[in-house]
Amino acid sequence: MKQGWEIKKLGDVLVKTETVDPTKKPNEEFTYLDVSSVNKETKEIENATVLLGKNAPSRARKLVRTNDVIFATVRPTHSRVALITEEYDEQVCSTGYFVLRGKDFIFNQYLFYFLLTNEFNQQMEKLQKGASYPAVTDAEVKSILLPFPKSLPEQQRIVSILDECFEVIERSRNAAIKNLKNAKELFESYLQG
Repeated sequence: MKQGWEIKKLGDVLVKTETVDPTKKPNEEFTYLDVSSVNKETKEIENATVLLGKNAPSRARKLVRTNDVIFATVRPTHSRVALITEEYDEQVCSTGYFVLRGKDFIFNQYLFYFLLTNEFNQQMEKLQKGASYPAVTDAEVKSILLPFPKSLPEQQRIVSILDECFEVIERSRNAAIKNLKNAKELFESYLQG
């Protein structure tokens, strides 16, 4: 272990999060994040649903706040992980998510990137149960060991490096998609000519 680093169970670095029951406010709207709301490629929330409390599914019970990290415990190897943005502050996600909110010595974005590591995903693969609908429990996620620098500025430095890397990857991905589209158009134009 590197000097200045520590290893703790995820459950030991997280604060308890809240649950809610939207049906108790039947005429109030809320935004619901179900398991399919997180794009497993971009790690961003898409297709969130606005519902009235009276139409809330029984799984709509976990309150999320800005900078929380959500991780889908159903089909965990699909790596449906997202960071909650201000747009979804105090909204509701499915009980199919584990909500991570770090204590004051853990940077939430560091947790986000940890959930994307091969090490974490391999552990999820070993822990998941069920053939047609594999899942892990919140307790199993909490039991995973998290290596982290004790220094919050060091965690932030690591996150900023990873943010830059992912931005470059996203730009490259978008350029590749554009180039592929241009190549197809050129090929079709050649065939028609």
